[in-house]
Amino acid sequence: MCKIEYSYEIDPRPAELGGGWRLRLLENGEEVGGGVFPAGDAGYGDALGEADEWLVTRHHDQAAAC
Repeated sequence: MCKIEYSYEIDPRPAELGGGWRLRLLENGEEVGGGVFPAGDAGYGDALGEADEWLVTRHHDQAAAC
């Protein structure tokens, strides 16, 4: 059985780096992608939406491979 753990983290970015949010897409605890999103609720929502979409595709790909 193949078992890969997928998760994500959304962290605030320091003001000196422009603020906003940093998305980290994780596979077995290692970063495999992500992005930077603007400050505010809309930026956080965009990061969350991208993370959710990524999780759906990963789980679909894993189910097809196993």
